[in-house]
Amino acid sequence: MIRQFFRQAWTMMKQHKLFTGMYIAGTAISIAMAMAVIITLYIKLGPLYPEYNRGRMLSFVWIQEFHKSDDYSEFGAATQQLVDAIRKEAKQIDKMCIQLESTHDKQLITNVKNNTDTAEELEYVNSEYWRFFDFRFIHGRGFNESEEYEPVAVITSTLADKLFARHDVCGEYVSIGSTPHKIVGVVEPSTTDRVEGYTSGNIWAPAYYMDKLQNSDKEIIGNKQMFMLAKSAHEVDALKNEIKDIFNKYIQQFSGYDDSEFHLSLIKHWENAFQLYETFGKEGNLFDGIAKYLYAILAFLFIPALNLCGMISTRMNSRLDEIGVRRAYGATTRQIISQVLYENLLLTFAGAIVGLLLSYLLVAGGYNWILTLLDTGIHQQPTSRLTMEMLLNPTIVAIVLLVTVVLNIASALVPTVLALRTNIIESLYNRR
Repeated sequence: MIRQFFRQAWTMMKQHKLFTGMYIAGTAISIAMAMAVIITLYIKLGPLYPEYNRGRMLSFVWIQEFHKSDDYSEFGAATQQLVDAIRKEAKQIDKMCIQLESTHDKQLITNVKNNTDTAEELEYVNSEYWRFFDFRFIHGRGFNESEEYEPVAVITSTLADKLFARHDVCGEYVSIGSTPHKIVGVVEPSTTDRVEGYTSGNIWAPAYYMDKLQNSDKEIIGNKQMFMLAKSAHEVDALKNEIKDIFNKYIQQFSGYDDSEFHLSLIKHWENAFQLYETFGKEGNLFDGIAKYLYAILAFLFIPALNLCGMISTRMNSRLDEIGVRRAYGATTRQIISQVLYENLLLTFAGAIVGLLLSYLLVAGGYNWILTLLDTGIHQQPTSRLTMEMLLNPTIVAIVLLVTVVLNIASALVPTVLALRTNIIESLYNRR
């Protein structure tokens, strides 16, 4: 029976090529546009190399000191003393690492052998950074604790290509400013450097080596940002409250700050990705960030489904005579509805395949445009590359296909049921 239904559906598709083409094209465009938006959203929020633990990440971004007497605010990050206090007292932390506040100024990085140079934004991190993020090392390793006060560096394969035209460069030296740094590792570049990621850049050097050269720590406000992992995604809020309690206890040991109020910014990954701490206040709401994406996805899926419903309704009116004949020869309502739904499923499947292929071509060809279409806060510098883990997420594909099938079945079922309400005599009269 099922084989017969599909055979009849295939015959219908060949006989009505215009309807078939419009149906497949409508479904394909709907899926392609929805997938393009979903892939963009996934790039911002999903577990991607090397940030596979975004769901349980908490960032200690800054401390604000507000002077009540002159209405003046001062911003900074954590001191080493506060870092040590959090490391010792926080019970909800699984892993943590530090990074010095970035000035976003590019520095000249030079191959000391042939004076090949390039300007790069340098990140200063500690040795725990390489255990916190899951970088894939092409050559060498991350610097360890014994090297944290030494002029060493880890670079990406992209920078290695620029400066050395090869990747096996451990033991070579690059000059950062006027100081030679020994390369100890080469990693694959981050895939998240276009969004609000934590692993952008092409070169990293030890934070404590830089800190001993230029220490900007004060009593309470310092220069060290922290990244922390909660033990699970459900414990991020508990970790956030724990850090706030540690900070409040920490500032009580200092005197001379009666005129000051301190505010701590602890940011979850999705708050960072959508910049909710700037747009909607420090306590952001996830829906505020994803709302425009959801509206776009719903528009791309529902509007074509409504158009298909209109097309199928018109098509069913032209098939009233066929329905009348089949019912006169004993076809049941269930059989007729099943036939229409099998036709719809076959068309939907064909449109889905075309739509998925089109979505990947759209993302690959218009990646820069799509990323900035719904979010002007995304960086404009060239990205490393698109990866298969960004594009082929089985869960996302399955959900989009399921929603599309449900909507398309509904768009076919409604006009079919309405058509079957027509009296059989009236249906046969349409043959005249």
